Amino acid sequence: MQKRKVRDMRQIFKSLREVWINIGIEKIDTHKGRIVKVLLDSRAIEMFMNKSLAQKGGYRLIKLDQPL
Repeated sequence: MQKRKVRDMRQIFKSLREVWINIGIEKIDTHKGRIVKVLLDSRAIEMFMNKSLAQKGGYRLIKLDQPL
């Protein structure tokens, strides 16, 4: 039986400058959701959303004492 070769994801994406994926987002209060195209950033430790996308989608924005 031949061994299957497992490709390292870093090598697959190495030649790409940007990686875009589709994800689902949902409002906590109404559970209305939609699919959005997002840029994958493997160094991010939190989830972020563009301010204009949040405003267009009707998401409530809260000013933080300590901005991220």
